Amino acid sequence: MEDTLSGKMYRLFLVLMLAVFAFPAAGAIAVAQDASPEAAGPSLLAGFGLPTLEVTVTADGIDAPTEIAAGPVLLVATNDTEGFSTVDLVQFPEGVTVDDYTALSDNDDGLLPEWTADAVVAGYAEVPPMATGSIVLNLAPGEWTIVADAEPDIAAPTAPLTVTGEAPAEVAIAADLDLEMGEYAFNFPDTVAAGPQIWHVTNVHTVPHHAIVFPVDRLYTADEVHDGFMAGFSGTPVADGFSIETSIVGPPVSVPVITGGQEIWIEADLAPGFYVAVCFVADPGADVPHFMQGMIDSFEVTDN
Repeated sequence: MEDTLSGKMYRLFLVLMLAVFAFPAAGAIAVAQDASPEAAGPSLLAGFGLPTLEVTVTADGIDAPTEIAAGPVLLVATNDTEGFSTVDLVQFPEGVTVDDYTALSDNDDGLLPEWTADAVVAGYAEVPPMATGSIVLNLAPGEWTIVADAEPDIAAPTAPLTVTGEAPAEVAIAADLDLEMGEYAFNFPDTVAAGPQIWHVTNVHTVPHHAIVFPVDRLYTADEVHDGFMAGFSGTPVADGFSIETSIVGPPVSVPVITGGQEIWIEADLAPGFYVAVCFVADPGADVPHFMQGMIDSFEVTDN
């Protein structure tokens, strides 16, 4: 199979996600690191007193409610398996199956199928083995599917969820950072406070976006990051420029993929230093990762 640029970026993305899972304390997800899921510590998100959607993933399947009210919901996902797991809230286009959706992670060329333009992904929790993760989703009324993807495979990886009532016209949840993922651009501020905090993330574009946030050795411009990635894949790294091998000084953190019009609230806990945010997702059916269209940002994390 031809090794397209998107395919290379996709494999890089998978490598980075493995790093996120390997170092959960650095991620923008609330994760317990003790031996059992019941040992999870308190979550900042739990302090909002929102309706809770408790989902437990086992090797056999998903244990979850079948109904919840529309609006902001605290998804608390417990992974009681020996592999990393994601717990997604999805609305599938007509004719698309859960097998089509879970097969996206095995897509060798990195291209998103055209049908993903019509899928709705409200957000998901990424949970290491025997741990608990949480995220706040703003669920619209309708029929949703809870999808659990893990290695090894789960016997029954889906469960139906009916979201009832009407979504509130306005949602007021206090956040330390409001991040917009727009038309191939982020709006991170120049400086972000260190320590535990809540990020409110909105996709105001029409296509899926995410963010992989790298701790780096200095502040880089978007052009430096772009050129560094391109040079790395061509085998001609730029002297003193950005390089994934030498500039990354710690594990990346992950802002989940959400589709256009969706919003989430996640927990972040960044140490002081410099960071670069990149979107590796491409438009459905396209072979151009969004960072090549300018979706790169950088900022500094400070103690004050």
